[in-house]
Order: sequence, then structure tokens, then C-alpha cells
Amino acid sequence: MSPKVKVLLLIVGFIMFLAVHAEEELSETAESERSCANEYQSCNWTNRPCCDNISCVCSWIGTNCECKKGIIRTIRDWINGK
Repeated sequence: MSPKVKVLLLIVGFIMFLAVHAEEELSETAESERSCANEYQSCNWTNRPCCDNISCVCSWIGTNCECKKGIIRTIRDWINGK
């Protein structure tokens, strides 16, 4: 086998290794993002809690749950520039 073919195979193998590693990192990131809900997203106390200690507020029958900040936290975040 010629040296050029060996180098080409080495490069292709290295690129495939990097692609698999990058795919694993992306799946870990996506999993952590799915683990909690941001403000105004739907939530569930058991399966998908709200991020950053935001409250999961539901309708009176326990459906249509959504992450919402309280008025005090909203004012505090506004003052702090968040």
C-alpha cells in the first residue's frame, strides 16, 4: 500500500473518531438541557422540573403546568439586569 493511501486512511479514521466523540458530547448536552424547563416552558414536578428554582405552576386540576417566576424574583432579576 502506498504511503499516500496510508495517510489518507489515517486521516479518515481520525475524522471518524472525532465525529463520534463530538456526537457523544452533543447528546450529553442535549440530555442536560432536557432535564429541566426554562421560564414559560411546560413542566412536570416528577419528570421535568423547572430550572433555576423557578416554580412549576399548574391549573387547579393539575394540568397545563408552566414554569413561572414569582413577582419578587421578577423584580429582583429586573434590578440585577437579568
